Order: sequence, then structure tokens, then C-alpha cells
Amino acid sequence: MFEKSLVAYIYAETPLHPGSGTAISGIVDLPIQRERHTEFPMIQGSSLKGVLRNAPKGAKRGSSIALSDKCENCPKKENEEVKENCDICGQIFGTQEGVGGISVTDARILAFPVRTLKGVFGWITCPLVLGRYKRDLSFINTSPNWNLEQLNIEDKKVMIHGNSTLKVELEGKKYVYIEDLQLEAEERNDVLQSITSEIIKALPVNNAYKDIREKLTKDLVIVSDDVFRDLVSLTTEVVTRIKIDPKTGTVQTGGLWSEEYLPTDTIMYSLILIPSRLNNLKSEEITKKLMIYDGKILQIGGDETVGKGFALIKLVEGGDKNVEKS
Repeated sequence: MFEKSLVAYIYAETPLHPGSGTAISGIVDLPIQRERHTEFPMIQGSSLKGVLRNAPKGAKRGSSIALSDKCENCPKKENEEVKENCDICGQIFGTQEGVGGISVTDARILAFPVRTLKGVFGWITCPLVLGRYKRDLSFINTSPNWNLEQLNIEDKKVMIHGNSTLKVELEGKKYVYIEDLQLEAEERNDVLQSITSEIIKALPVNNAYKDIREKLTKDLVIVSDDVFRDLVSLTTEVVTRIKIDPKTGTVQTGGLWSEEYLPTDTIMYSLILIPSRLNNLKSEEITKKLMIYDGKILQIGGDETVGKGFALIKLVEGGDKNVEKS
């Protein structure tokens, strides 16, 4: 099935709107994509593949590898280097005439930012999310070493690192206040260190992200599955927008709607599976071409013109050959 693999971590630099279309129910007109059975936020693999396929990476600033119906007549392809990039992109991601060969999975939530009474904010995750993450990494032969049996958490309790800036001591006990929840905290340095050592790979190792890496190491909170589901369902950003009639200066009829966003600092991940050979490109060549996205800011989802959807992409190489096609 694949020869090589990449883990694509997505770190939201601005709120993300991976829209699901018109709401079927609820109070939000334009909700984000969610898993049907868990209500956890997600991003369709087709959306991510489109982002990678259309992201600028040509020879000159502003050149594009977008493969639209007009691609063959694109004036940018007069530049030989841009043309080569477009051709390689077509081989990897597909063209109007045929499909590409790499597989991009749906992006799953890994750590969700929440406001706290102390420490401003922290990230939450849960046993269900971590179990999925471990299985996904195992699928590409990169299994972390933490023990999921240690993650048995009651609804009114959390696990934190001993150096967490979120904890509040009250009458001899430690608590973390998330939104309006008072949760008793258990310090488990061994568990948190083993988990954050994997999640921290979502961030570059440079001075720009030094502070956020340190905060993630200290302020990741493991909550129960039920509490996690409630918080990712109820604490996303919801913004009301309007459309002004230029003639009257007032809101147009039907020009009032609400949109849902994943908050800044959300961390998600997806797998990119690479075949052994694709259109005369070896897996090593494909991997090298894809690594151009590592550490880049890409735009995901809607509302680009109002500054939404900008996310850091961090690529980490996974294990080698795992599954064969039958």
C-alpha cells in the first residue's frame, strides 16, 4: 500500500474554518467539519490534499502549482522551473486527466486550546484521542512508548505535569479550572512527559516557537473522553458576520449569519502515505518534494481574505513499508 509515510502536523496560527456547508441543525449557520459519531473536529483529507496541491511553491514569488482547467494555458508555465514544479505536482497529486498516487488521511484533533483561570490557556486531550494517535503512528511503524492503561480518568479529574502553570492549590488539593469546570488535578510527570515528547513534534525547533513549545510541555491537560467531547463541542469560536448594503449602509436582507472556527493554537495531524513508485518518481523523490511544505504556513479552509485559516505545517517522517495491496 505504501513505501514511506509522513505525519503532517497542523498548528493553527489563526482561527480555522474547515466548513461543512449549511448547518442541518443547531444555532451556527456555517459549522466546521466534525466526525459524526464523536463530534470531534476534523478536516477532510480531500481538503488537505487540495491545500497541498494548490499551495504556492513555484520558482518565483506568486507562482502557483494549482492544477485547474486553465492549467495548460497558464502563463506562469512559460517559466521552465514553474512548469517542472507543475508537472511534478500533477504526478503526485493528480491532474484533470488522472488521479495522483499519494494518500492523505483526514486530519484528526490532537490537542485543543481552552481558556483557564490560571496560566491564560492550556491544551486538552483525552485517552480516546491519544489512543487513536498511537494507533495511527503504529500504522506507519512509529509507535510511541506510552501506556494507554495509565490513562484512566474520571470526569471530574485531570492529569497534569508537575510544572503546569494552570494548577491552583485549594485546601491542600490541586485543581485546574477550565472554562466553568473545576477539575481535581493529579500530577503525573512520567505520563505527561512521554506524551508531550510526541506532540511537541508539531512545532519547529527554533526561537520563534520556543515559548509555545515550553508551554505545551507544561500545560497539556489530559481530561476524560466525555469532558473532551463537551469542550470541543461547546468552546469553539462562533462569530456573527454581516453584509452591508452599500446604498443604505445597513445590513442587507439575509446578510446576517454565524460561522464556527477552530481556535488559534489548535493542533491536528494527518498521515501522508507514499507509494514505492509513482509515475516514474521513486518514494524518496516524492518524499523530498513533499518536504518543501515542512515549516511553511498554508491556508486551510474558508475566509482567507479576513485572515482566517493560516496554519503551520510540520512534516515528520514515519516508518517504512507497512501494508501491501491485496
